[in-house]
Amino acid sequence: MSRAAIACAAIAALGLALLAGCRAGAQEAAVESLAPNPSFEEGAAGEPAEWGFYSWQDSRGWWADDQAHSGSRSLGLEGLNGGWSTVVPVEPGGVYSLSLHYRAEGGPSRITCFVRYPVGEREMESLLYRPVVTVPHDRRGEFVAGEWVGGADERGWVRADVGDFIAPEGEQAVSLLIKLVTEVPGCRAWIDDVIVVGRKPREIEDTARVLRQFPGGVLWTDSENRKILPDRDLPTGEPLQAIELSAALGEYESFQVAVTPTGGARNVAFTWGDLAGPATLSGEHLHCRLIETVDIQRPMGPYGHKGLNPDPLTERLPVDIPAGHNQGFWFTLHVPRDQEPGDYEGQVALTAAGDEVCAVPLRLHVHDFLIPERPTIDVRSGFRFGIVLERESGDPDMVLARYYQDFYDHRSRCAPGVVPKPQVQGDSVTVDLEEYLEHLAFMRDELGARRFDLPALWIGHGGEHIMPRDAQWQGIPIFANDALTQLNPQFERPFRDWITKLCTALRDADLFQEPTVRFIDEPRLNHEPTRNGIRALSELLLNVEPELRIAQTVSAPAAELLDVTHVWILHTDSWDRAVPKIEAARADGDRILVYNNAVNYPDHRPIRVRLWPWLLRKYAVDGTYSWWGTVCWRGEVEDPWTAGVGSSGVLLYPPRAPDEPTPIDSIRWELFREGLEDYEYMALADDLARQLEDAGRADAAAVGREALDAALSLVERWPSVRGANDEPYTLDVRAVDEARDGLAAAIVSMKQALQQ
Repeated sequence: MSRAAIACAAIAALGLALLAGCRAGAQEAAVESLAPNPSFEEGAAGEPAEWGFYSWQDSRGWWADDQAHSGSRSLGLEGLNGGWSTVVPVEPGGVYSLSLHYRAEGGPSRITCFVRYPVGEREMESLLYRPVVTVPHDRRGEFVAGEWVGGADERGWVRADVGDFIAPEGEQAVSLLIKLVTEVPGCRAWIDDVIVVGRKPREIEDTARVLRQFPGGVLWTDSENRKILPDRDLPTGEPLQAIELSAALGEYESFQVAVTPTGGARNVAFTWGDLAGPATLSGEHLHCRLIETVDIQRPMGPYGHKGLNPDPLTERLPVDIPAGHNQGFWFTLHVPRDQEPGDYEGQVALTAAGDEVCAVPLRLHVHDFLIPERPTIDVRSGFRFGIVLERESGDPDMVLARYYQDFYDHRSRCAPGVVPKPQVQGDSVTVDLEEYLEHLAFMRDELGARRFDLPALWIGHGGEHIMPRDAQWQGIPIFANDALTQLNPQFERPFRDWITKLCTALRDADLFQEPTVRFIDEPRLNHEPTRNGIRALSELLLNVEPELRIAQTVSAPAAELLDVTHVWILHTDSWDRAVPKIEAARADGDRILVYNNAVNYPDHRPIRVRLWPWLLRKYAVDGTYSWWGTVCWRGEVEDPWTAGVGSSGVLLYPPRAPDEPTPIDSIRWELFREGLEDYEYMALADDLARQLEDAGRADAAAVGREALDAALSLVERWPSVRGANDEPYTLDVRAVDEARDGLAAAIVSMKQALQQ
């Protein structure tokens, strides 16, 4: 029987007893819960009321009386893959939160929670999916560097806040399944106090405002951190007198407007000229693009928007707009680094069929400070150049140069679009590095690149995340024994020659810039042969070139590998459990970077990606790796233009025809840059405050400290990756603008204080 069929059967079997059981069970829990029999005190004949167990693989479940978080009962699970299920009553469209307590013994495991509803005879749609990596019953919570790291209580129980879900329209009940998943046969867990509670959705102020009403339509605007949905109601209230912006020297600043014609409008576009002020700001620094939409029918998590989502930014202007349709336009203004600070004004005019329809003043305040040209943290985004070149016309070097420029303009770095290919000849290699070095030199000289990841070696793991015993390089087996402690001499000799030649060429070309090597993705460091293999390869690389930086993408730094690893790239879902190991790695001089693949879904509120760099600042990490750039441009499912049944997280869109102008950016890509520029405000405010404090001017530094605290109070913690079921950050776009303005004012104030 399929999992979907099992869950559907559970709903049918349990539905009749639903209402009576949920009330009685709720009284047993410490907090009233919609889940029936939530603390498992009710039951008969050795079976808990209204819960059923199913084993997918070598598992058993029981109604336990030897462990309990509250009361005297819990549900036990043992084995590789089995779970307890029930039915929970809901109101269509309601927002609900799920939490539970668990006690885990016997080895690594996950408590995986599903909230689902039937969408067909044998198919279930997930509203919430969250694997919770268990904390062992004997690991206690503690404060580490002033931060609480969760653990089990004195009786071995751990609270898990699983996440939120929204009940679908037309459904009055959902299926809840709680599984134990492990690879350790004797692993056991108990669950208790399963709390499902409804909660009031956060109220979000409508910030859209009319700019101008004109015969035949309305020109209006909204915050760049909100979506202009094609079918939303028009804003009301007094029209704004002007579009008002502020930016630092060297900063990009975005705004968006919408045109809604009462009848159809043809050949709609915008015109503008220079901005006047202390000096002329050329109109060439303002760029307008059409906001297109992607149709997402399966949002990622409860907060995604189903339907048309505005996101791609294209050059398809002018555009025809049908009657009653809200068509968005995205403007980006780049303030030159040498622009005179002060107040500027110009205007943006709406045109249709070549005639001016109306105009709106554009006012800009340029702050008297400069943000760094390159980010002060390490930001790297995924770029699969082969997928790009398959879809593009023109000279490949010119195509790649456009993409390089776009990545670096958005304060990110990327891999070059050419990879050297060594050819093994006995104990040595031959390799042509000329084109590779030319691309690196372009990134350094034209784009300001300061660090590179080297294509030294890559080992696939086939989804197992362990170092394969039969791993190969250039067709040569890498390891000489099953423990992976010894390297094959036939591999080691030519590989040593390859790394020597690569590093020598980089040094000779002055391109040896923080060279980083990562050679396996997300390895399981609790697997001893995998650790052995990582150590053996790392020691070889460092023996050839001691200044290489070895990077690992893992859940937590490993003490056994601190001496051979310099960069730890951690998934944010594991951060809280890894804090002691993170602090140990930092004390060892290692850099800590993070990634989270649920930040950038196009169906979510845009503020999610805008505030990601704010969280980077809050957690004081050294940077972020993301795989978002062009990673998934393949197939009808993963292509962001055609992934209507799901959601693609990539930040750039592929051309729909070989001659379409590219790169095609997204609103999320623009807001990622906005957030990285906000990060520079915070870094600059912190630096100026430190200078003042060192000079004995704590009073003058206080304005900076207060502005930093106010900004970082708007982000609470890392968002969870699985299904994007939470929003642990403000949704108040006005508060974001106020915090940024406060940082700017503090920077100017502290600069002046230092000059006194």
